[in-house]
Amino acid sequence: MKVRIKMAGEIREDSLVRYKGTGTFGTVKVIKEEDDGRKWALLDTTSLYYDVSTLEPIDKIPERKELEGLTMEQITERLKAHQEMMDRAKMQDENLETGG
Repeated sequence: MKVRIKMAGEIREDSLVRYKGTGTFGTVKVIKEEDDGRKWALLDTTSLYYDVSTLEPIDKIPERKELEGLTMEQITERLKAHQEMMDRAKMQDENLETGG
């Protein structure tokens, strides 16, 4: 699937963007400019501000390939297995003792 990229100068409030660092997607809710001219954009998906130069406008969010073709039941099972793995990891962290 191709994602068509627009020119970076087109980022404004309500633009759909991708953060180049992690691939995070979101809609710009607020753009603020500092006294030195640096611009920051608040994304709705993370509630974090990103330097506008690290964002690129996109037309739509690409589909998630790893979930393609799965039934809702299969997705639920994956989420359940992931949660169980996270719970086991948390229990291991709680059993750690620190020296002092």
